[in-house]
Amino acid sequence: MELVSTSRISNYWERFPLSLRVIIKARLWTAIGAGGVLYLSPVIFNGLGFTAEQIGSGIASAAFAGITTRLGTGYLIDKKYCYRQTIKVACLIAIISDFILFNCQNYFTYLAGQFFLGAAAGIYWPSAEIAVPSNCNNQINTSEGYSLARSADAIGVTLGVSLGTIGTYFEIARIIYFVDIICMLYIFNILMKKLKILKNNEQLMTKINRETDHKKSKKNINIKWIFELFPLLSLTLFVTGVMSLLQSILPLDLANGGIIRPPLLEQRVASLITFKLILIAILQWPVGYILRNKNSTLKFKSCLISLLIGFILLSLSNFLLNGYLLVIIAFIPLTIALCIFLPSASDAIIKSSPDKYQGSAIALYSQCFGISALTIPWMAGRLIDNHETAFQLWLIISLMCILLIPICKRIK
Repeated sequence: MELVSTSRISNYWERFPLSLRVIIKARLWTAIGAGGVLYLSPVIFNGLGFTAEQIGSGIASAAFAGITTRLGTGYLIDKKYCYRQTIKVACLIAIISDFILFNCQNYFTYLAGQFFLGAAAGIYWPSAEIAVPSNCNNQINTSEGYSLARSADAIGVTLGVSLGTIGTYFEIARIIYFVDIICMLYIFNILMKKLKILKNNEQLMTKINRETDHKKSKKNINIKWIFELFPLLSLTLFVTGVMSLLQSILPLDLANGGIIRPPLLEQRVASLITFKLILIAILQWPVGYILRNKNSTLKFKSCLISLLIGFILLSLSNFLLNGYLLVIIAFIPLTIALCIFLPSASDAIIKSSPDKYQGSAIALYSQCFGISALTIPWMAGRLIDNHETAFQLWLIISLMCILLIPICKRIK
């Protein structure tokens, strides 16, 4: 039975284009390195005595750098600049940020490390996102390609956070920065070894794009497509803000405790975050696969309803001594919501934008991650510092989920 199961998985993997498999491997290793850095850095610097507002401002610094680099990356991709090169640049900048954060002992060094981390993410994400449809080669549906890519991201992040969690138990939590450096170097190796495969695929896609551009040359493409993306981009701003909160503020909420719910030790917080990421790794592929042919309205409504249920549970957890049990239950609808949104939004952006502007469209979409990360964690950090718990924050997010449901009808 095990041989049959392994054979099926192998056959399924091999049905994807070889160049896409290279990209998926690169995304997996990127996620392994970035997972621990993104999710456990707030816990590490909280342990050094940084306030929630300081940690939030560091994340805002990263977001500011990311906003700048995303715009430039999207422009370069539209001009047919090779996404392989931009991914390599992102890896180099990430390594610099890892060295800074590993040696960080004060607030200003923390800001510098976060700035470089954000710059790397701003270059990487548009490049990695456009690489998926660029390597589907018309052999598979782009939604299926994105589901596979997001599954690799989820598995990688889970592994990265798991390594970091083990490090917290042995009081070497900063090992996450060394793990990230190793992963970045390995990605260089992957991209260099598979250089010929990727180059051949780029030549094929260039030929296809030229033929498509020739057929569409008589059609006027204006900026109308940008306005058509507004409902999707608005929803993306909200959901990416939620992702920033779950990444940076939820660990602080667990560490500081709720109104009645007692605070948790750093190791327990890391374990709970790891559990949440394991859920994402398990559910990402089946959820994406089941919904791959459903319409966007249904997908995004389901996403908001799942978020609403999750944040109501997080709010209620504040009033129980064993409230962390409600937090664990809340992880299930929150995870399902993110598993619905991430591949669906990427696929909708690509399908809703003209071929020649897909780089800019992906950059706009990625920009939502940067804008929400620039503002939401900082504001949320101040709210927690003023009220000492995250109860009010989770309640506000729940109300926003209800208000945003009607906008889903306008997303194609």
